[in-house]
Amino acid sequence: MATAIHIEVLPARLGDCLLVECPRPAGPTWRMLVDGGPPDTWPLLEARLRRLDPADSHLDVAVITHIDNDHIGGMLELLSSDLVADVGDFWFNGRTHLPASGPGRPRSVEQGESLVAALTGTSDDPLAGGPAAHSRERTLPRNTAFGGGPVDTGETGGFVEVAVPGGPTITVLSPTTRRLEKLADTWASSLREALRPRESDRAVEVDVLGPLDDLRHLADARTPKDSSVPNGSSIALLVEHLGASVVLGADAYGSVLAAGLRGVARARGTESLAVDALKLPHHASQANVVAALLEAAPASHYLVSTNGDVFHHPDDAAIARVVLDAPPEPTLWFNYRTPRTERWADPGLTRSHGHRVAFPETGSVDAGIVLDLPARP
Repeated sequence: MATAIHIEVLPARLGDCLLVECPRPAGPTWRMLVDGGPPDTWPLLEARLRRLDPADSHLDVAVITHIDNDHIGGMLELLSSDLVADVGDFWFNGRTHLPASGPGRPRSVEQGESLVAALTGTSDDPLAGGPAAHSRERTLPRNTAFGGGPVDTGETGGFVEVAVPGGPTITVLSPTTRRLEKLADTWASSLREALRPRESDRAVEVDVLGPLDDLRHLADARTPKDSSVPNGSSIALLVEHLGASVVLGADAYGSVLAAGLRGVARARGTESLAVDALKLPHHASQANVVAALLEAAPASHYLVSTNGDVFHHPDDAAIARVVLDAPPEPTLWFNYRTPRTERWADPGLTRSHGHRVAFPETGSVDAGIVLDLPARP
């Protein structure tokens, strides 16, 4: 059976770095990179990109979902690499795309806005490593699929579709305009935080693993909502191709994702939108993996991107919600085998709840997880 969507969740420690490919019946493979993990992910990401067939190594889109170090670090290195010339479009909401109205919001580009500077070649900001020579020679393509404007859904429950000729349909599910307004209010401080590792400010705590003998209690526990402004500005996408589908949740708010998915479902005359795979938002944080999201997009495969560094993701409550509320026999895909994730593969637990668990291949230290979604009518 032919593959419709090929997904690689690279090992990016506590961050995200995903390579998504959609083979086209005629023409080259459509390919999208979503985030670059923290800075130390770059050697692995670079090696992976250089292994692409030289005759078909094009990245149609590189998405920088939001300004957090564990998502942009490797992307900053890409921007200073010769590989940047193979990128057709960058999707990223920088300062120039944020709403300018409202008291106290800056109306011009910050001098230290290194991601924007690297994309436009307007500065030798040392935080970005300085734009490469080819970046100075031309302005890199940015949000061209959106007319150069912001990547957002407008109102809550809105969505925007981008159809690729002969390729996939990409639907933007997050962020809303309101979430970009929030980011505009805190842009300078959010950028400063993004350009340094968050984990450097936190003491390393021992990961305490609780029992998994009462999943309903875990799933029903009241958990805090995500209050991170950068997370709320995350670009989250639905990718559909040849009958297959995957939701790439970035670090988006679960409520915003759910509303966007329900908006798509309503437009198609259904109550929910069944998908093949869902990359759980915010590394399967209990604050983001909420019941409304799981109801809006029932899936067969749930992808988790984290090694549990510092923040000890995935949260037990989040995975318990998936196991209990997903359609029968879901598969949990973890891109790291750790004591925290390995517990979910306990034979007694899988027998009781009917889920499956997949890890990277034994002995593989740089492959992460690979999921091929088959084409179907």
